[in-house]
Amino acid sequence: MICSFSPDLSEYPLMDSPTDSALLQEFADSLSESAFRKLVARHVDHVHSVALRVTRNADLARDVSQQTFARLATRPRSAPRGVSLAAWLHTTARSLSIDLVRSEESRRRRESAYQQHVTMNKPETSDWSDLEPVIDEAVESLSAADREIILLRFYRKHSHAEIGHNLNLAEDAARMRVRRALEKLRSRLAKRGIATTAAALALTLPAHAVTSAPAGLTASISTAAFAAAGTAAGGGSVATLIAMTKAHLAAIAAIAIAVPIITLQQTRNAKLKRTVDDLRTEALAPTLPPGVDSAPVPVRAVTRGASGIASLREILALGDPLNRIRELLAYIDRLPADQLGAALDELREGTPEWDPEAKMLVHMLLTRWAKEDPDAAFASLSGLDFKKRGGDATSILASLASLDPARAARWMNDPENTLVHFPKMGPILAGTITKEWVRQDPSSALAWARGLPDEQRAGAYGGLLGTLASTDPAAAAAMAATLEDGEPRQHAIGEIANTWARQAPRAALDWARSLEGSDRQAALDRTLGTWAQTEPAAAAAYLDGLASSEGIDRYLRPVASSWAIQSPSEAVAWVDAQPDGAGKNEAMGHVLWNWTTLDPQAASTWLGQQPTGPSTDAAIGGLAKAAFDSDPAGAIIWATQLSDTDTRNRAVEIGLHEWLLRDAKAATTWADQNGVTVPSPAGK
Repeated sequence: MICSFSPDLSEYPLMDSPTDSALLQEFADSLSESAFRKLVARHVDHVHSVALRVTRNADLARDVSQQTFARLATRPRSAPRGVSLAAWLHTTARSLSIDLVRSEESRRRRESAYQQHVTMNKPETSDWSDLEPVIDEAVESLSAADREIILLRFYRKHSHAEIGHNLNLAEDAARMRVRRALEKLRSRLAKRGIATTAAALALTLPAHAVTSAPAGLTASISTAAFAAAGTAAGGGSVATLIAMTKAHLAAIAAIAIAVPIITLQQTRNAKLKRTVDDLRTEALAPTLPPGVDSAPVPVRAVTRGASGIASLREILALGDPLNRIRELLAYIDRLPADQLGAALDELREGTPEWDPEAKMLVHMLLTRWAKEDPDAAFASLSGLDFKKRGGDATSILASLASLDPARAARWMNDPENTLVHFPKMGPILAGTITKEWVRQDPSSALAWARGLPDEQRAGAYGGLLGTLASTDPAAAAAMAATLEDGEPRQHAIGEIANTWARQAPRAALDWARSLEGSDRQAALDRTLGTWAQTEPAAAAAYLDGLASSEGIDRYLRPVASSWAIQSPSEAVAWVDAQPDGAGKNEAMGHVLWNWTTLDPQAASTWLGQQPTGPSTDAAIGGLAKAAFDSDPAGAIIWATQLSDTDTRNRAVEIGLHEWLLRDAKAATTWADQNGVTVPSPAGK
């Protein structure tokens, strides 16, 4: 049975009392001492209780409480958007407490702590002595929504009605959310070896999670923190200091020197009752299961970087992207191997899938895990959800191939391997293996790639030669010359051309022109297109300098398309000056498409000044395609200007048919007004 708890709400804010955010805003705007004292009084028991559980020392807990509120006073807007003040104080108090304890005693080896922990074989219990060492970390490991519910109900002791009011929920919905959050907390504790029930937690937490802070602590904290905030405020600091009493100054001094003095005393006397490992002790994570998704419960790495940031959640909340990336890299380096799965789960719960930083971090976490436990990593590949986690396979396989490419190749060739037959995965995985193998043994990598099926071989050649070209493009080109004719070879040549063109485009072009047939075309297309992305005018000048006998007509498009994105008027002038031909017409269509997308008015003005002809028809086609989504009537009107009768009639018919599918009424009205026959549904 889930037992309810009816707290005495007399000392907690009523529904119509100022919210935390309102009080904090008032303090931030005007340094209102009254507003800050209300916040301290409202949360001091919570903060002190967390600090006392972590430090197991009343003096240290008092100091941590002062530091926590001093940090709030000097940086009242430091809580990330969307995080409640209670959650911010909880995390800050716990982090400061851990730092203080950690400075006093070196950590015991985690494996030893784990062995002691897992052999305890505890029965189901709600004994506070079992919960106390891990409860705050378990609460912090919950999702933001569940953590907020637990804090409101069992730390702040709000009723279900008050929780519903705060979260804009009905009372019954709030009660259900509490039950679900409590069950998740129970599950988190179970993974730490604490067997209990949600009902037992509902009885135990209200009685023990938050206890009364020592008498006078609220006043002491408020005075000291408020004074510190005044000092940090800048212009008013002198007046604030003059107005302070000796008690104020003593309080500030206490915050500044309390931790060093206590640290020295505690170190000398060895009075601390436990180490940081006692705070972090929990079951070492088992090897990740095949899906890699069901990792152990998220945990907070206590080891901090130079900035003092410990948790992934704190790092992701940083405002400076460059600093955030630095911290993410440092976080990966210092994260214990047994916590990789937990960090992966936390990352996926807290970031959108498209976030490039999240993708980078997922790749790094999986790479480290595969290196730590290659057997489990290989086993996991067969159980991946390809549609949801296809990218995980390449991260894991790249790490495994860097360790043992021959073993990765055997996995790839295994007849029971279903992953390689998944659409498009075969060539991607083959390329993933060869891009790592070529760094160690290019000849062996090439020999293996030659024996793959055509589709996989194209991916393998591309990964091998594209990677080699990044450091030695001439060697990659020489190796490509030994490959058999066909699509895989052309794919590899394109990869070399793309990489070489970014380093030395003229050297790459000299190589491309030395090739023949389809190899030459593939290399020139990629080289010119890549060069034009950075230096379109130079690429265009290079083409102008070639003899007409070299068949440059087909290479106009890659240069013109890239140039049109940067300077469409220059690109269209260059294309317009080229000799008439199919290549010019194709390039003109691409240029006008890009130009219309960027500046439709300028594109249409230029086009209206051009004489009729095949090149202008191609330009009209490009404009009409680009403009159709935003202005179908205008696009069709442009289509009516095509000089070739058959092309014009077909373009108008297709455009009107598409318009009918999107907006039949508007299309029919336009057709009636312009005397155009509405095509039948099969007209396209």
